[in-house]
Amino acid sequence: YSWLEGFLDEILQEMKEQRVSVSLPSLRIDSFSVDIAQKVQTVRKSGLTFAPEAGSQRMRDVINKGVTEQDLLSCVQAAFASGWSSVKLYFMIGLPGETKEDIKGIADMAYKVFDCYQRATGKRNCKITISVSSFVPKPWTPFQWAKQDDLATIKEKQAYLKDLLKNKAISYQYHDGETSVVEGVIARGDRRVGRAIYRAWQKGAGFDGWSEHFSYDRWLEALTEEGLSLEYYAGRQRTPGEKFPWEHISPGITREFLLSEYEKAQKALLTVDCRHGSCQGCGVCPALGAGVMQAEAVDI
Repeated sequence: YSWLEGFLDEILQEMKEQRVSVSLPSLRIDSFSVDIAQKVQTVRKSGLTFAPEAGSQRMRDVINKGVTEQDLLSCVQAAFASGWSSVKLYFMIGLPGETKEDIKGIADMAYKVFDCYQRATGKRNCKITISVSSFVPKPWTPFQWAKQDDLATIKEKQAYLKDLLKNKAISYQYHDGETSVVEGVIARGDRRVGRAIYRAWQKGAGFDGWSEHFSYDRWLEALTEEGLSLEYYAGRQRTPGEKFPWEHISPGITREFLLSEYEKAQKALLTVDCRHGSCQGCGVCPALGAGVMQAEAVDI
């Protein structure tokens, strides 16, 4: 959101007298500035959150993240030098083509961030939180063809990363693997999954985003009773020609563009942001009558 800085100026001016603070859940590494971070701290002090998404440059290229490790380290170095001592980093495991080295890269990056704090302050009393979720392929993305890690693989990767993080300044949080697997089924499910959702509800499912309400066995029972399986919806690699149950709805982007992006992802080839280069032909602008807008072209 390229109007962020101007927007912050306006809303903070309006709300600060009422002691209403602004929180940015996650800052883009490639658009971070200490000035923006300081603005959101004017009412209530908090830590900073960034989303590198992957631990290795290869995996960041696979998902077209478009940022480097040095981009992240420069951000946290500037933040630490300006007085921050707490930072949270979001990552994903289970991305298509991931290896153990890619997972190890998450731990390596955490230690490099810790080193940045020591260099900036000469101290060791920082708080670095590594929050890791399991990748769930979603409709209308280049990875709608990709398979999802099964539960055993997710747990193995979570345990591997936990063993690598031994510094007391670094805390490790990860999402429940069972929830991620069920999410994977629902994300790319067809109308038959609707019957399983209804059956799960009949069995008591509700507010399942909270772990105390979630029951993996209940969902497995509901799927089995409807003659469905986790593997078919979440654990299966889709073929390029497969028709998907969500394709009667269009968000504007073309299937051909997404397939091309998926093929590029497998080669770790980046696609340039249309705001900084030529049109990539995704189909959204002509389909929705939209256009690329940049804050620099508008007087805020």
